[in-house]
Amino acid sequence: MKKRVVLRATGKVQKVGYRDFVQDSARELSVVGTVENMRDGSVQIVCEGEEAAIESFQKAIKVKKDFIDVHELSVLKTEKATGEFEYFDI
Repeated sequence: MKKRVVLRATGKVQKVGYRDFVQDSARELSVVGTVENMRDGSVQIVCEGEEAAIESFQKAIKVKKDFIDVHELSVLKTEKATGEFEYFDI
């Protein structure tokens, strides 16, 4: 079953290539959705995909790598997938 999850990443996640990293991870795992910088310095991710793919995606994007340092990746909302996304975009 496909699901939709809204995530918020905090830490050193802006101006360090994190959105590109998230997009690459999503595409590798066949997850669709969007990632965007928020005004408070966090990054919000809306993703849809198979449950196992979403779980792998969440593990993949909670990283400390190069300049990226995700302190916390929190789930804001989980619901049934809407099917509105065709790709994963920044």
